[in-house]
Amino acid sequence: MTGEPKFNLMLEILRKLQPGQAELKDAVHNLGENLTGVRNQLHAMQGDNLRQEHLIAGLRVDVDRIKARLEIADHADA
Repeated sequence: MTGEPKFNLMLEILRKLQPGQAELKDAVHNLGENLTGVRNQLHAMQGDNLRQEHLIAGLRVDVDRIKARLEIADHADA
């Protein structure tokens, strides 16, 4: 049986590859978890940015109102 030694050799090689495949699978899983964490942080940062932009827009409206009132007060005194 000349095919049996080749089969055994291939089987041995495949068995040696299994631990490496398991390590790669774990590494890919960990990368996926890390990527999910990065996405969550990015979404949180985007939410913070939107809240700040909303706050700034409100402050601009307030400043514009104050400016308008001051201009009216200046014109009324003149």
